[in-house]
Amino acid sequence: MFPVYNVLTADETRQIHEAALRVLNEAGVGLDHPKAQEVLSGLGARVSDDKKRVYFPPELVERMLARAPREFLCAARDPKNDMIMKLGNSFVRQGGGPILKYDLRDSASRPLTMSDAIESVKLVNGLSQINAPSTISPQDIEIPTYDIATVKMVLENTQKHFWALTVGADHLKYELEMAAATVGGRDKLKERPILSGVFCVIAPLRFPADEIDRLILCGEYGVNVMTPLTVLMGGSAPYTMAGAMTQMTAEFLAAVTIAQALCPGIGQWYYTLLQYLDMRTGRSISHGPELMALCAGGAAMSAHYGIPSLANTLLSGDCQPHQIMFQYGINILQGLLNGVTFQVGAGSLESGNLYSHQALVIIDDILSYMKTFMNGMDINPETLAADDIIAMADKGEYLSSKLTMKYLRKEKRFESSIMNYPLLASWSQNPDTVIDRAEAKVQKILSEAPEESVLTPDTVRELDGLMAAARKQFA
Repeated sequence: MFPVYNVLTADETRQIHEAALRVLNEAGVGLDHPKAQEVLSGLGARVSDDKKRVYFPPELVERMLARAPREFLCAARDPKNDMIMKLGNSFVRQGGGPILKYDLRDSASRPLTMSDAIESVKLVNGLSQINAPSTISPQDIEIPTYDIATVKMVLENTQKHFWALTVGADHLKYELEMAAATVGGRDKLKERPILSGVFCVIAPLRFPADEIDRLILCGEYGVNVMTPLTVLMGGSAPYTMAGAMTQMTAEFLAAVTIAQALCPGIGQWYYTLLQYLDMRTGRSISHGPELMALCAGGAAMSAHYGIPSLANTLLSGDCQPHQIMFQYGINILQGLLNGVTFQVGAGSLESGNLYSHQALVIIDDILSYMKTFMNGMDINPETLAADDIIAMADKGEYLSSKLTMKYLRKEKRFESSIMNYPLLASWSQNPDTVIDRAEAKVQKILSEAPEESVLTPDTVRELDGLMAAARKQFA
C-alpha cells in the first residue's frame, strides 16, 4: 500500500487545532439542551446566563478528545462484512437521502420508489467494493414514517452494516428497536452495532436539542455516530480555506466533547461534507480543487487526532455522465491517497439529490482499479526476477518462463467488469458505452439476488409490529 499523503505540516496542524480551541473557548457553541448543559457544566464547561450557549475551555476539549476511541467496530449481521474503523483501513458507503432516481443513459430522472430502494441495497450486496448501504428516500410510501419504513427494508435485505437517516429522535427510537430485534436485543446490538447513526451540527457551531436527543439514544443502544461538518465557504463558514478548516475543526472538537461527555466511548469520525458559495451565481458548489484540498485537510486533522476520517468523496456535484466519471475518479484517488477511512456517497449525483444504479456500479469498478494501483508492488528477490531475465535473455520471451507460470494467478492483472478496450473498427460494429455495460451489470446482479428476506419470519413479524406502532403514533 502506498504511503498516505498529508497536505498539512505539523506546524499547520498545530495552528488549526489551537485556532479551533480558541473559537470554542471564546465563541462557544449554540446548545440549549438542559441535560447536555448540566453534564458539560459538571465537567468544566461554562454556560451562558441566557442558557443558550456553552463555552468549552481547552483542557475540557483535550480531556474528552482523549476519551474518543481510535478504533471501533461497525458490525454486520454477517461477520465477514464487519468493518473496523481505524486509521489505515479503507471502506466505502452508499450515499444516503436522495429522492430522485437518475438514468445515465438518457439523462432523465423520476421520483425514487421503494422498489428502487430495495434494488439499491441488493446492488450493494453484490458489489465487492461498496461495504455498506444507506437509507435513501422513497417517494411512494407514507411520508410520516418513510424513514422508519426504509430502515426496516434495509434490515430485511442486507447482511452488511448500514447507515440510517432519521426524521428525529422519536423516529430513531423505532429504528433502533428494529435493529435490536434483528440481532437478539439491545445488549447484542451494543456488542455488535449493525448500523451507524448521525447527530448534526448546524454551521456555524450550533447543536439543536433534537440532535442531542439522537446522540443520547445512539449512546444508549451502543451505535456509533457521524457528525457531518457541513461548512459552506463564504456562506456559513469563512471564505478562506484556512478559516473553513478552523471552523470545521472547531465543530468536530465540539461534537467530540459533547458526545464523549454524554456517551463516553462512543465511536466517531472526522466527517467532511463540504461546499463553497459561488459568489457569481449564488449557488453552492460541492466539487472543486479547493474542496478537495479541504477534504485532504480534514483527513490530515483526523490523522493528527488518531481518529478515523469520513468524507463525501463520492458525492458528485453534477448530472452530466462524462463529468461525473471524471469527478468520481479523481475524488476516489484523492480519498485513498489521503488515507480517508470511510469514503461515502456512492451512487449519488447532484450533491445527493439524485441516485443512480449505474453510478453505483461505475464507482465500484473505479474503486477496484484505484485500489489495485494503491497496493503497489510486491518486491522481493524472486519477484525482482534477475534470475529469470538472465535465463530468458536468449529466448527473448517470457511466456514459457516458470516465473510467469508461478505468478500468473498470484499477481493477477486488474480486469474491469464494465470497461473494455476494443479497436475502433471492432467497437464500431457494436458501439455500446461504459454506461450500457454498467446497466447490464446492474441487471445481472439484480437477477441473481435472492428475493426472500434475510430475516427469520418471527423477526419480520416483530418488525411489522414496530412499523404498525410507528404508523399509529406518527400518522
